Amino acid sequence: MQTRLLPNLVSAAKIQRADEILRKCVHCGFCTATCPTYQLLGDELDGPRGRIYQTKRILEGEPADRETQLHLDRCLTCRSCETTCPSGVDYAELIDIGRHYLEQQDLRPWPEKVMRQLLGSVLPYPGRHALLFRSASYLRGFMPAFLKAKTPVIRSTNTYPDYSMPHRGKVLLLEGCVQKTLSPNTNAAAESVLKAMGYQVIRETKQRCCGAVNEHLNQHDKAMDWIIGNLQQWQRLNSENEIAAIVSTASGCGIMLKDYAKILKPHPAEAEAYQSLLTKIKDISELLDAEVLLNNLKRFSPSPSRIAYHAPCTLTHGHQLADHLYNQLVALGYQLELPRDAHLCCGSAGTYSLLQPQISVQLRDDKLRTLEDSAPDMIITANVGCEHHLNSATSTKVIHWIELVAGDL
Repeated sequence: MQTRLLPNLVSAAKIQRADEILRKCVHCGFCTATCPTYQLLGDELDGPRGRIYQTKRILEGEPADRETQLHLDRCLTCRSCETTCPSGVDYAELIDIGRHYLEQQDLRPWPEKVMRQLLGSVLPYPGRHALLFRSASYLRGFMPAFLKAKTPVIRSTNTYPDYSMPHRGKVLLLEGCVQKTLSPNTNAAAESVLKAMGYQVIRETKQRCCGAVNEHLNQHDKAMDWIIGNLQQWQRLNSENEIAAIVSTASGCGIMLKDYAKILKPHPAEAEAYQSLLTKIKDISELLDAEVLLNNLKRFSPSPSRIAYHAPCTLTHGHQLADHLYNQLVALGYQLELPRDAHLCCGSAGTYSLLQPQISVQLRDDKLRTLEDSAPDMIITANVGCEHHLNSATSTKVIHWIELVAGDL
C-alpha cells in the first residue's frame, strides 16, 4: 500500500511504525472473512481492511471525524485478522495508533468521555471496583433483567491440595486486578496446579494492574505508570528469588504483559533495563505439562463431564496457544468439544462489553449458541472477562480451565 503520512500528526516513531505496517497491506481482504464485526454488521468500514484505509487517510492529513472514530471504536482488537493475514500486517498496533490520534482531536461527546474516564479510574483499582462489584452482586436478585445481565457474580474461593514436589523453579503468579475480585478461585487453583508440577509459587507483594484497561482507553500515561511500577516490583522480586517465569492466568492480561516490550521501544533505557525480565512473561497454559503432572501425581482423575472448549481471542490470536492448551487438556484425559467458528470473539474484549453493549451482546449470544450445540455440562475458558461475559447469559457453568484441573487433583 502506498502512503503519504504526515510526520507532525503523531510522534515520529508512531508515524514511522504506521508507515511500515501500512506498506505490508496488499488489499487482499482475507481479513474480512474472519472479522467478527464485519460478519455481524456487513460494513466494509467495520472490517479490518476498511479500518486500515480510514487510519491511512487520517494519518495522511484528511480531516478526522466522529464517524471514523466510531468505526475504529467498534473494533474488538481480537486479532483474528492478524491470524488470517498472509502479509503479516500488525493490525492491532496500527489501529492503536489511529485511535491515539483521534483521541487527541477531542471528537467524543461528553457522556463517552465521562464513561471512559470512570472505567480507567475504577477498574484497575481493586479497592475501588471491589466495593462496586460486591454491592451490585448482593443486590443482583432485585435488579431488572437488563441490569442483572451486566452485573457479574462474585465467586467464593475453593480449597485445593497444597503439594510439595521437587522444585523446577520459582514462578511469580500475578494476582490480576478485576480477576482477584470476581474470580479469586482462579489464582488459588493456579497455585495448586503449579505446585503439583513442581514449581515454587511466589505471590505479588503489592497487587497492580497490568495497564491494559488504561492503554486500550488511550490513557497512555497512566498505562505507563502501571508498566514501570510492575517492572520495578518484578525486578526486585527477581533479584531476591531468581524467578523462572512471570505468570498470568488471564490471557487478556498476558497479551498486555507480552506487549510491554513493544510499548517500551520508544524508551530505550527502560527497554534495556528490563529486557531479560520481559522474556520471563508467560501465560499459565505455557507451563501446563500433562506428562509432568501425570508423572508427579501418579493418580489423576479427570472429570468425565462433557466440556465445551472456549479459547479466548487473546489465547488464540494473541498468544497463539489455543491448540497447545487443547492438546494438554486432552492428554490429561478431558473430553473437550470444539465449537463452530471458534475463531470468532465472544464480545467481551475488556471494556468493549460496556462501551459497545449492543454488538457485544450479539456476539456473546452467537458464541453461546455454538458452545452449547453439544449440550455440554460446562464451558471452560482462559480469561476472566470471557468467563463472566458468557456466564451472564447461560445456565451452563463457565469456569477457567485451571479450576477444572485443580478440582481433579
